[in-house]
Amino acid sequence: MAQIFDNDEPFVYRLNDNGFGPSLLVKVCTERGWRLYQGYSGSEEKWNLWWRTSAFPATSYKTLGEWQFMNHIPKGGSICRKDSLSRLLRCMRRIYGSIYDFSPPCFHLPLEYAKLVSECSRLRRSDDTTGPSVVWIHKPVAQSQGRGIFLFRSVCDMRCGGPAVVQRYIERPLLIAGYKFDLRLYVCVPGYRPLTAYMYAEGLARFGTDKYTLTDIHNPYRHLTNSSLNKTGPRYAECKDRIGSGCKWTLKQVRRALVGRWGAVEWLVWQRIRALVTLTLLAQAAGTPPARNCFEFYGFDVLLDDSLKPWLIEVNLSPALGADCEADVIVKQPMLHELFDLLGLPMRHTGLSLLQGPTQPLNNYSSEDESGVSKLSRVSVAGARRGTRRARRRRALPVHCVTLQAPTTENFPVSDLHEKPRDVRETGRLYKNSSGLSSDGIEIQPPSGAAVTSADAVDETWRGGYATAASRRKMLSACAWGNGVRWDRAAGRVGQWVRIYPHTLQNEDQLQVEDARESVAHVSKLLRAAREVARDGGRDGGRDKRVPRDGSCDAFFDAALRRKLAYGSNFEVWLPPF
Repeated sequence: MAQIFDNDEPFVYRLNDNGFGPSLLVKVCTERGWRLYQGYSGSEEKWNLWWRTSAFPATSYKTLGEWQFMNHIPKGGSICRKDSLSRLLRCMRRIYGSIYDFSPPCFHLPLEYAKLVSECSRLRRSDDTTGPSVVWIHKPVAQSQGRGIFLFRSVCDMRCGGPAVVQRYIERPLLIAGYKFDLRLYVCVPGYRPLTAYMYAEGLARFGTDKYTLTDIHNPYRHLTNSSLNKTGPRYAECKDRIGSGCKWTLKQVRRALVGRWGAVEWLVWQRIRALVTLTLLAQAAGTPPARNCFEFYGFDVLLDDSLKPWLIEVNLSPALGADCEADVIVKQPMLHELFDLLGLPMRHTGLSLLQGPTQPLNNYSSEDESGVSKLSRVSVAGARRGTRRARRRRALPVHCVTLQAPTTENFPVSDLHEKPRDVRETGRLYKNSSGLSSDGIEIQPPSGAAVTSADAVDETWRGGYATAASRRKMLSACAWGNGVRWDRAAGRVGQWVRIYPHTLQNEDQLQVEDARESVAHVSKLLRAAREVARDGGRDGGRDKRVPRDGSCDAFFDAALRRKLAYGSNFEVWLPPF
């Protein structure tokens, strides 16, 4: 990518299917010297980056070229539906325990309506009859921007519509000047197999525009922090006490508001948020196939309660990139520039000529291939040498010709598997080590009309880690992008993008170990060390008492954390700017 051709064409970016996209994204692409894709009605597909708000069709992954990139990973949006996120976190908590206690109790409607009624009755009997009843929040599973969300105390007051989730409402959130707020954090995942994740140091705090109180649970401007909702509120433009006009702060402003009140605990809360994000990504990592030249850009919404415990509210697949206020421009514009720098996308030139030259086929997988059949994407090669020996191509099996067989207990030696709940058994299969999985390849061309069993024809080696040479090649191929970026040797920091997982990199000749239990253990180790550092720092143990508790102390805490974890210099501590 470092080689620039004078006669090369500019980098071509594509927005959705119609050429329209977020204004700030268009501005950043223009500033980088990129050109908007104009081939919407033609057959030419010469584009380099395709940014799409919704998920890509399955066919888009099959023909992805060496110098083409897309902003969604196959099967990477499971955590972005409220019901799917709740199920994944529920399974992980049953397996790994209280480390996954950052999501409020949740019920899925209409399937768990009876459980919700039973829980409401139990809480009503256990609570004091003179006090107010528990508050619940109702959220449609496929809506955004606060649409369809409401609060209620009694099930009789709940308006049932389509599929939704009902969560226990966090009744004591952290307030600033009496206003409720949550945090919007930006996360980039360039690959799940193995997991590589970055989080941007700066972010947004989104406020409600009316002061918080539980005496009025039907006023959305007191309880909901969605910017698209609050900018229509009557007090949005009003200069509110300490908050000012509008409804957004930067994380830098939030840090300065919390430091004087909470001291060393303020440093700890950001490490807990880092762990929360990593654990959420690990919840869907095992079900996501390796994919090259694809990345996922998430918006995590996190709420702090009055004891500074972070709670995960939801994960957004395509976070808003509009510029509604000054805070949006301050945070999002440099974030997008540094995101493209992190991904290795050039400022102006692309090497578009490389897209037309001889390239190796890429291992990409369809996001809608529910059978798990891996399909080799075919890259068209213009001007290939004549007489070159080509690998034999096999006709891909249609999905309806594949009959999947349930795994046997021999492949998954889990004790008392039949006694575990169904969702735990399924999650356990996803996270089992590769030692029990079949390592046979599957490129078999069956006779016409013949059904094929999974034992002979379905290649699911990506689900088992690095059991075979083929699976190792797929992982290495997914880690090495066409522009020369190697995610198995990922940088610890690019601008304000900080690598939050893996914590450290292994030797260059080794792949990151892909085991869920070991990954959760790494996160647990980080949390324990961070608590000890914050406790020692709060007692001024070994620290100069003349140093005030502000941004100058971050280096002290960061160094103490590195010593306690015994990590190398490539470990980065995630903290918002001060």
